[in-house]
Amino acid sequence: MNGNPPLDIERHRTVTSGTGHESTTTSLVVGWDHESASGSALTFAIDLAARLDAHLHVVHIVDIDDLPVDPDSPDWEDEVRRALDRQAHDAISALAGVTRGWTYHCAHGDPARLLTEVAHDSAALMVVVGSPHSGLRSFLESLGSPSVMHDLIGRHDLPTLVVPRDTDEDDR
Repeated sequence: MNGNPPLDIERHRTVTSGTGHESTTTSLVVGWDHESASGSALTFAIDLAARLDAHLHVVHIVDIDDLPVDPDSPDWEDEVRRALDRQAHDAISALAGVTRGWTYHCAHGDPARLLTEVAHDSAALMVVVGSPHSGLRSFLESLGSPSVMHDLIGRHDLPTLVVPRDTDEDDR
C-alpha cells in the first residue's frame, strides 16, 4: 500500500470559489462528467448563471467510467485520485469566467438523487443536464437503468432543463 490514506470515493468532495456566493439570490445545479452532452450543459449553465446572477453548483457523480481498468493494480487508488483530480481541474478551468461564484461537488451515488440533494440544499432554481444519447446506444443503456434526465423529470419536484448535445457530435 502506498503512503496515501485509503481511497473513499463515497466521500463527498467539494471545492468552492471565493467570490460571489453570499450576494447571489439564486443558484443553479448542473450535472457534469466527461461526456460531451454534459460539457454542453456546463457551457449553457455558465451562461445562464451569468444572466441570472446565480451561483453555480457543478455536480460530478463518480461512476465506473471514472475508474481505472485494473482494480488489482498496486497503484489503483492513486490512479483514481489522479483521474478525479484531472476531472475536477477540467471543470474548475471551465468555471474560470464565473463571476458570481461556483461550487464543485464530487461524490459517488445515484446521480438523480445527488443532483436533487444539492439542488434542495442550495435552494436551486433548477437542475441543468445534458441530453441522453440517442439511437442504439441509448436503447442499450436504458435496459440497465433510465437516464439521469428521465429520473429527474420523474421526480416532479424541481424544474429540469435539458440541454441538447452539440450538433456536430457523431452520436452512434
